[in-house]
Amino acid sequence: MQGLRLVDALRTAGPAAYEETPPPADLREVVACLWLRVVRGPEAGRSSPILPDGCGDLMVYDDFPPVVAGPDATTRWVTFAGGTVIVGARFRPGGIRAVFGCPATTILGRTVRLSDLTTTAAALHERLLLARSVRRRQRLLADWIRAALDGRALLDRRVRAACRRLTGDPHLEIGTLADRSDWNVRAVHRDFLAACGYGPKHFQRIMRIQRAIRASHDPSRPNLVEVALAAGYADQAHMTRDFRQITGFTPAQQLATARPEFGLWIAHGW
Repeated sequence: MQGLRLVDALRTAGPAAYEETPPPADLREVVACLWLRVVRGPEAGRSSPILPDGCGDLMVYDDFPPVVAGPDATTRWVTFAGGTVIVGARFRPGGIRAVFGCPATTILGRTVRLSDLTTTAAALHERLLLARSVRRRQRLLADWIRAALDGRALLDRRVRAACRRLTGDPHLEIGTLADRSDWNVRAVHRDFLAACGYGPKHFQRIMRIQRAIRASHDPSRPNLVEVALAAGYADQAHMTRDFRQITGFTPAQQLATARPEFGLWIAHGW
């Protein structure tokens, strides 16, 4: 099959790779990015942390059936064999239920087969196996998402807008968010659980961590106090508490190894 030749070629050529690219324009409200990861070198066979970013993913590993990774409340640890080729689509915070029709809480912190969520998974898998390129696989994932959104695109739009506000303003109070959106606080929490898998306060903590990671990549090489303030923390101790509780690392440990190519969609606002 063409898909097998594609995967074999990616396995054996070049260094390890990770790449995020913007989604099609008509999917940008729900899809954060399309991405590719090829596992080689030191990361092969080693348990690696995936920090929470408020997102879920639709992925195909090599030529296996497509899977869905739900949002994470804390760090997820994964181990990939050398040569693994992963093509994926990442959903914006609040996009899970609109795509899959299930509350995000049902797949929080889990990876499930797409076939557990929809009857169209087998047909998508067949098309993915015949794809001649990574870009073609990404287009097929985008096409599937577009069809899945038909009739559900407006679901949780208010939550997605709220996620953008909380990401852009780390000091925004949930009560203020509710008032500005003609929402009550209880409804905000309920709607966030269904769309994101956790409440708005936890989402805000996750995105502060992501802001800290982005701030640490500034060419001026800021110190931890400056990173904490840029990310919206009251002080460095506040940042340290959140990092320990959510990522399992201290800021110094995590920021020293954070890779700038992960989370470009956050940095560039795609």
